[in-house]
Amino acid sequence: MRRLIMTICTLGVAAALSGCATTMSQTACLSADWYTIGLEDGARGLPMARLGTHRQQCADFGVSPDVQAYQQGRQEGLDYFCTLSNGLDVGKHGRSYSGACPDNMEYYFLTGYRLGKEIHRVRSDMSSNRYQVGKAEKELSAEEVSDERTAELRYQIRTLEREYGRMQSRLEYLELEEQRIVVSDARSLSMVSE
Repeated sequence: MRRLIMTICTLGVAAALSGCATTMSQTACLSADWYTIGLEDGARGLPMARLGTHRQQCADFGVSPDVQAYQQGRQEGLDYFCTLSNGLDVGKHGRSYSGACPDNMEYYFLTGYRLGKEIHRVRSDMSSNRYQVGKAEKELSAEEVSDERTAELRYQIRTLEREYGRMQSRLEYLELEEQRIVVSDARSLSMVSE
């Protein structure tokens, strides 16, 4: 398991450094390790249709993917990707989910993913709220603001501050839920490894 995680991390860094290019060169196609490519695609949560993209790109060079090796690698990559904690991470970063997880793993992934997406949404809303408050405060400090507009802006700021307080409470609740889920997931994993 440790070797798999190290391999996935190494592949992830390599993909990040290469910009996650979607095209395979002739050299890449000719020297392709289809198990590793499948492992990387699975670890990134890419759908099986990704193999078709690889097939089309390599067909120009007379290379056909080793489907069995790709599928085996992809399945191992999905074992990493389709976890509750990774779903949480994917959601918190606002990334989308393509439905790549097998049925028997998707429930756990989606449990984390939905919570992560909600945390991401609340944080985004809080950031937008702070921007709106700053904008209203800037306008309020302008020299030529009518008394009527001043009253409107102060009301808007008070309203935004109340909304921010509610969002802060919601985020605190969600983060407690996140901690509960992470601890629960860690316990489950330790029981499985014993």
